[in-house]
Amino acid sequence: MKSFLVALEHLSVINIAGQQCKEYLHGQITIDTKHFDAHTARFGAHCDFKGKMWANFIVSEYNDSFHLLMPKSAVAESLTQFKKYGVFSKVDIAQLEQDWSVFGGAGAELKSDLQALFPNLASDHLSHVANEFGQVITFNDTSERYLIGLKPDGAQRLKDLSASYRSASTKEDIMLWHKLEILAGIGFIEGATVGEFVPQMFNLQALNGIDFNKGCYMGQEVVARTKFLGKNKRALYILQAINTKDSVETQSETDKHAMNISASDILEKPVGENWRKAGTVINSAAPKGEATLLLAVLPNDTEVDDVLRLKTSLSEFRVMPLPYALE
Repeated sequence: MKSFLVALEHLSVINIAGQQCKEYLHGQITIDTKHFDAHTARFGAHCDFKGKMWANFIVSEYNDSFHLLMPKSAVAESLTQFKKYGVFSKVDIAQLEQDWSVFGGAGAELKSDLQALFPNLASDHLSHVANEFGQVITFNDTSERYLIGLKPDGAQRLKDLSASYRSASTKEDIMLWHKLEILAGIGFIEGATVGEFVPQMFNLQALNGIDFNKGCYMGQEVVARTKFLGKNKRALYILQAINTKDSVETQSETDKHAMNISASDILEKPVGENWRKAGTVINSAAPKGEATLLLAVLPNDTEVDDVLRLKTSLSEFRVMPLPYALE
């Protein structure tokens, strides 16, 4: 894979610090933070009393605090709820809006440049390193890539080091980043989908994002019943656009459609001679010259090679295999 580095300006960080941050967060989200490994990041979710997610995120420990990395559009509701219950604990809760930049990227050149800032950078999946420059989370599932949070000095150093391969077109590189996430079967709640899905509908149980043996948290009973009573009827799936012609024109049209796809867009499935609502788009990507990819919540009896279409554009998509097993 060619090296690339792109600013992930759609992401933000909630910082939870203070004397009781581990105990407080443990009682709020789907994973155990009392015994958190500072060298490993994890997926997790923050739910309402119905078990529906206000947000899901990547959790890491940084300087005796916790960072929850998630889309900016989902921060407001989750931050409000964290602060609502945080008044009963010795914690400080804030969104890192300044002096912290988030980047994503992949490739051998980027890895070498990151090692100049983070000599202990590892290749293990979800390994986490941190120092005075910031932190790096390594993903090594369907691709080796890096999610990077940097302070101003670290951000400037990495920009200088990556100047030879860092693209002037963030649009193309952000599409590549989304592609890698989609192929890994990883999706995040956006503002338009807050309060719509339980964690299992985003396959968090397959991503080690739910600890079923931990203590209570908001929505825990619903999440547990969903698992033990087999009540979950939906899951996250990968879809790829079906091109009727192998031509540059078709690829251009596909790219154009991808730019207009939004989280919460509707997918339909054929029922007889008609089409009926089947699911919801979570993320999309169309790297230049490639077919559009979607990540969508669909009925859990969906099968590989099933064909669905976008309600907005009538573009058709085929269901692809997931890179992990679902229960």
